[in-house]
Amino acid sequence: MKKVKGRSFEVVRGGRFLPTPSVLAFGMDEDPLSERELCALRWARDAGYAIAVFAGRPAAPLRAQLAERDIRATVLVDDEGPASEPDSALTPAAARAEALARFCARWGATLEQTVVIAVTPRDCEAMMGAGRALALHGSGIDAAMAAEQTFLDRAMGGLARALNAAVAMRV
Repeated sequence: MKKVKGRSFEVVRGGRFLPTPSVLAFGMDEDPLSERELCALRWARDAGYAIAVFAGRPAAPLRAQLAERDIRATVLVDDEGPASEPDSALTPAAARAEALARFCARWGATLEQTVVIAVTPRDCEAMMGAGRALALHGSGIDAAMAAEQTFLDRAMGGLARALNAAVAMRV
């Protein structure tokens, strides 16, 4: 890695320079986080990531699960965002992309410094604007085609593996 004006860069495929990621975002389906996924999230936290989780369901159980494990993460719930406003023209997928942009701005990062793991098809639009993109099987053909790496679905341990791959990008 090379330091330039206080920012670190790494070379990836094709000689393209990307900032070292500092924000990690991923979507959630209806299942709670497994112990393996929580362990991978703790590694992401320890690596210095600011973590955002997209949720399409009530966030209280997810927030409690993260707080119980001392994982600082912001849960961005679909029905709490701009798409829930009556005059909003945003779809839930576009609302996730907008929420991610606001989250990055709050942390002083850009979308280029973000790793997005697409778990569901609703995560695809947020993934398209990210600097690094990972996807799980079941997140849709668009996500799989745009991702640098694809992983098995959550039931097969794909999210934990994707989180570990994101930590490897950071260190």
